[in-house]
Amino acid sequence: MIPDRYSAAGVISLLVLVIIVLSTLLAPWLTPYDPLAMDYESQLLAPSRSHLLGTDLFGRDVLTRVLYGARTSLSVGVLAALLAALPGLLLGLLSGYYGGLFDQLVMRLTDVALAFPSLILSLGIVAILEPGLVNVTIAVGVAGIPGYVRLVRGNVLTVKEALYIEAAQAIGCRHRRIILRHILPNIAASVLVLVTMDVAWAILRATSLSFLGLGAQPPTPEWGAMIDDGREFLRRAPWVSLAPSAVMMVTVLCINLVGDALRDALDPHTISH
Repeated sequence: MIPDRYSAAGVISLLVLVIIVLSTLLAPWLTPYDPLAMDYESQLLAPSRSHLLGTDLFGRDVLTRVLYGARTSLSVGVLAALLAALPGLLLGLLSGYYGGLFDQLVMRLTDVALAFPSLILSLGIVAILEPGLVNVTIAVGVAGIPGYVRLVRGNVLTVKEALYIEAAQAIGCRHRRIILRHILPNIAASVLVLVTMDVAWAILRATSLSFLGLGAQPPTPEWGAMIDDGREFLRRAPWVSLAPSAVMMVTVLCINLVGDALRDALDPHTISH
């Protein structure tokens, strides 16, 4: 029986995510096709026994490319979320704890960054750099930093007023010890939930940039690039775009549901006694 504080939808979503991740790792054994090998005699074949999700314009098996593309999209999503979380956590901790001029400077820069939609900000960063998966990962990660700064700073301001923080200061604990041993553990749950849900947003942003031709470059399999490849054949061969779109939708939905379940499980106000 699932405990009350855990969402059944979250548990099911986690199982689906595990299946997706395992499928990507076991892709060489699950499909006999090479994701990059072209077969012009098998162009735009409809789904069949030999090609469960059909083939694309170059005769490549769509299922194979979806599985290998999941490796790329999931990796970019996780790395971008971590790239946003680590500096965002550090800046938020320092800004909320020390305050003063540093806090004002960080928050004004954060406000400026938040004034732009994250996708537009990511697009601008990639434009400054150059198209490619590495630069897309950096762009999506940098665009996500302000959200972490604001969340962490707000939590630090709340925790900093607690009596045990005053007690730690009264007995002479150093600032670094107070931050690492008393404040950070008490805000870790909120950050963990945000990281989990930010992976889904990072996947969507990176996929959008690849769809625009700024991310994965041909012939690298990636969900956004695959959706773009099938855009001109939606009437004749809709499976080319629909297959990666459906898998991406399920993946993002499951990650969000897992994040919701984590929030409910870790939030002391929602845990039933």
